Amino acid sequence: MSAFLPQPYAAYGSNLWHDQMRRRCPAARVAGHVVLEGWRLVVRKYALIERDDAASCPIGLWQVTAACLESLDRYEGPRTYTRVQVPLPDGGMAWTYTEIRIRPGPPAAEYVQRLRSGYADFGFDTAVLESAIAESGFTGAAPPRP
Repeated sequence: MSAFLPQPYAAYGSNLWHDQMRRRCPAARVAGHVVLEGWRLVVRKYALIERDDAASCPIGLWQVTAACLESLDRYEGPRTYTRVQVPLPDGGMAWTYTEIRIRPGPPAAEYVQRLRSGYADFGFDTAVLESAIAESGFTGAAPPRP
């Protein structure tokens, strides 16, 4: 049995996609989702979140083990993102990653598809995502029709 950490991992980008998380962190389990007030989703080459008091961003919560965080640290860093804690609406805290190295966009079409798949997996309204993708300069194909 896995020893889950007390703080969940908060995903906002491609780690929302269940298939990707199964590969990166086989022990991780979906723990729910919330909206992070005061944070804005931005898409450049990859997704990131930035403090913005006027914005909000949906996040997927994953129960994770120490091994999961070590795996995510390898994928997300150490020179690109840093692991930080963010406050959750219920007063708890969650681990997530913030960008420390700006990589201009736009994103690749394959990456945009991973973002869209993650939003679909969590059942999120795609308005925040599609706005961030449009602002990135991405000119790929429109999302598939439902």
